[in-house]
Amino acid sequence: MNWLELLIGANNVLSVGIGATAFALQLYLFFYNRESRVARSFGGLLICVVYVYLTDLLMGNAQNPHLAEPLLRWQWLGIAFTPTLYLEFTRAIRQVVQQDHFPSWLRIGSYILSGIIALLAVTTDLVVHNGTVRQGAAFLQPGPLFYPFAVLFALALIWGLRQTLAARSRCYTHTARRRMTYLSIGFIAPALGVFPYLLIVGWPAVLPDALLWTLLLLGNIAVGVMLALMSYAVAFIGALTPDRVVKHRLVRFMLRGPLAALLALIAFGFGRTIERALGLGQYTLALLAVAGAIILVQLGVELSKPLLDLALYREGRAEIARAQELSQSLLTTADLRQFLENILAALCELVQSNAGFIAALENGALHREIWCSFNIVAEEVAHFPLAESVAAQSQDGFILWNDYWITPIYDRSGVEMLGLAGILKPQLALPLHPERRQFFDQLLLQVQAALDDRRLQQAVFSALTPILGELGEIQRRQGLLRYGGASARDFALTASEDLPQWVHDALAHYWGGPRFTDNPLLNLKVVQQAAAVHDGSPTKALRAVLTEALEHLRPDGERKLTAPEWLLYNILEMKFIRGQKVREVAMRLALSESDYYRKQRIAIENLTQVIIEMETHLHDEPGGAQK
Repeated sequence: MNWLELLIGANNVLSVGIGATAFALQLYLFFYNRESRVARSFGGLLICVVYVYLTDLLMGNAQNPHLAEPLLRWQWLGIAFTPTLYLEFTRAIRQVVQQDHFPSWLRIGSYILSGIIALLAVTTDLVVHNGTVRQGAAFLQPGPLFYPFAVLFALALIWGLRQTLAARSRCYTHTARRRMTYLSIGFIAPALGVFPYLLIVGWPAVLPDALLWTLLLLGNIAVGVMLALMSYAVAFIGALTPDRVVKHRLVRFMLRGPLAALLALIAFGFGRTIERALGLGQYTLALLAVAGAIILVQLGVELSKPLLDLALYREGRAEIARAQELSQSLLTTADLRQFLENILAALCELVQSNAGFIAALENGALHREIWCSFNIVAEEVAHFPLAESVAAQSQDGFILWNDYWITPIYDRSGVEMLGLAGILKPQLALPLHPERRQFFDQLLLQVQAALDDRRLQQAVFSALTPILGELGEIQRRQGLLRYGGASARDFALTASEDLPQWVHDALAHYWGGPRFTDNPLLNLKVVQQAAAVHDGSPTKALRAVLTEALEHLRPDGERKLTAPEWLLYNILEMKFIRGQKVREVAMRLALSESDYYRKQRIAIENLTQVIIEMETHLHDEPGGAQK
């Protein structure tokens, strides 16, 4: 193999790697960030890159030389739409910083123009003509319309880069400016990978062919690096998860996906080279090399996880380590059940019993968690006389109940009961041998630890659940602030996706309860203003706002239970204000229960919209935000 063949092979591998990377990044943005307009428009650019590199790959492996020109012409489907998608991408960036003054006619016109250029390139010689192949490099000759298109391509690229730099200057934080810098550096990557430069400069015959492939190889390396920088920056725009999560997820995805694909291609190339040198069978070593490369990359990523965490989590490393340790140590219901199954089996085997059960005490009632051998019914366990258990007949520390040996399980302090362990009367007689009794008590301590830890976990989850929605709002606000595109009004509670649920919670506890007194609706400006005329009581003010909003839904005229125009008002007033049961309300309104719940959801959505209008009207009033 000479140097020219080596350069051509390396360039082909790198081209496939860039195409695979662009495709992988497109999938990543689709699954993790498709709500972001910037990510969606960038995905369009990535489609063009994938398409152009795919046709390059097909041309490099085509056995029929007459296929080169048709493939080069069809490649213009990706080339022609690149300027338009650059404009779309730039428009999305401008919207991030609240600078969307992009005329709609220009967008539509650019798509039409790109379609015309693509059609002319495929079917006529006005844009390109006469395909040429030299040392494996295929390119067309420029037609009369190619240079006007090149000018438009350059103008779209320059204008987009200028707008990106302007957006960078409007970023408020150092982190946002740094990422916008990455985006600006990588902005021309799709253009470098797509635009057919050889149509302009050609390739002088006096220059060596190795230089051509060296320049193409260096260009592909630059495109790959800039594309990675650009994708890194785009992944954070509009993301509602913490930066550390986005960074960790993206880096691991790049290592397990594009990097693994690139190394597998390199391994395949080396395998083919060694096969030819040794005269081995076709693809014998190459396929083994691919399999080995994939396995080694996955193993390497897993083993390098501590180093990756060290590099990615430079701030708050100790807190993140504790959070990761906590997530790995938590007991799910399935984990607890499996653990208790093993303990119960060991207890039954130790005393030579045929059956047993473990029950947990929750809210003053026993709930059967696990059993072995025959199934003791849950109702039988629930009827265990807890109050009389202290005075019940006992022997060697066991409570004798319904042919069971019952052992209460207490917490570590020995005060609060966590549950019971029951063993069907075994073959061994009481008292147990001291060694068996000691081992039996050790197993019970493990049951105690499991039930106690689960109780603590449930308390933690109960404390965290109410604030999960607020944490999501914090992440949304962080995304808005990061690029300077948000005003204070963007943070209005009325923009939250959880607003209908908050309204439902307030109605459900309308006459008092934690979902009313701790409701986020208390932070609405309209509620705070109403508190001034309700003795400064936020709860009275929220109740008054809900009543006023409900009155807005009340139709004019005499009230009728079954009239369609009164249906939404009647549902809310009868169910939440009067507190009537669902079945009673549905019967009086001549609805089935399933239909009732659908109508109730619609009614709450309408009531939510009324509250949004009340809050918006207050903001729009002069000085409304300060009232």
